[in-house]
Amino acid sequence: MADDKVEFNSNAWKLKVNEETGHVDHAEVNEWLSADDLGFKPTPQQEMFRTLSYKMARRKRYFRGEWFEASGGDKYNGHKVNERIWNRWCESDKRFRDWFYEEFPYTEEIGEEEFKMMDSQYWSGVRDAMVEGEEWAYRQYAKTRFDSAAAKKDHADSEALVELRGYFATGGGEAWSSKPGEA
Repeated sequence: MADDKVEFNSNAWKLKVNEETGHVDHAEVNEWLSADDLGFKPTPQQEMFRTLSYKMARRKRYFRGEWFEASGGDKYNGHKVNERIWNRWCESDKRFRDWFYEEFPYTEEIGEEEFKMMDSQYWSGVRDAMVEGEEWAYRQYAKTRFDSAAAKKDHADSEALVELRGYFATGGGEAWSSKPGEA
């Protein structure tokens, strides 16, 4: 078959086609198509922002902050969107997020497994750079390992232990011990 095009003539079949959706206008078809309808009616501003965000997501720009910044650009016709406006949209109707992300690429939330894989990738990259003698890798390792809140807590704990060990090592703790045969 040389030509794989199939033309559909709704007049020949006496079918009514919805001009807006391009689907057959039939009660059962419409019911089937609207089964997933979220019932959310976006404002023109929300629609413009979603269009902008979708275009940016297709160009691998997934952070809302980037979308907010782009909404203030010359090529955007709507009002500038910021975190406060976004939160208001999310709180005003719980269906907003479902509608907003409905057709976005890669919009699944990052799970614990993905975070573990990214952590593994990070530490492998830092380690490999350290093996190669990259000075920035040593600084990054030190900053991550020793400047973090957990590292500061460990350091505080270790200072307390050093003080306690020093106390016991100098004989200050002997008052707490009983002499052999006194018990």
